[in-house]
Amino acid sequence: MEIIFRKLPDTRHDLEVRDRQGPDVRLMSQATGPTMPHDLVHAAVENALAITDGFWGATARGATFEGFETTAPTRHRRSGLKVLRRGGDAVMRAELCVNWAYRVWSGLSTEGRGVGRSPLDDRQVALACAALDRASERWAKVAEGETLTWHW
Repeated sequence: MEIIFRKLPDTRHDLEVRDRQGPDVRLMSQATGPTMPHDLVHAAVENALAITDGFWGATARGATFEGFETTAPTRHRRSGLKVLRRGGDAVMRAELCVNWAYRVWSGLSTEGRGVGRSPLDDRQVALACAALDRASERWAKVAEGETLTWHW
């Protein structure tokens, strides 16, 4: 599967997902965040931690998430929801892992009220943070209007 992130003006981006099970999909203009697109954070961390049933693994298997739309008309609009229903718990676990890794990497607090326990061990945190460093460097090199392609 190919994930194509395009850098837009005003710290925004869009993305297109090709060669997955199910139709190609796109996510229209989104706020990028302080460092890089959240979906790129997912790609980097899930890849580094070999999470195959998280957000991008589910997307590769044809899951449909809110905000994504098909790039061409299709008759099979509900099949992506079935994939997500079957793997939703794993996707949520991956979300927790990715968010924790991003919190550590970006220097946010990992202690205190409402933070909870880490879903990752020290080795996983180190792997994820190194992957985020590489993804951030790649994203920083992308000029406005250009793309970064991530192979899943």
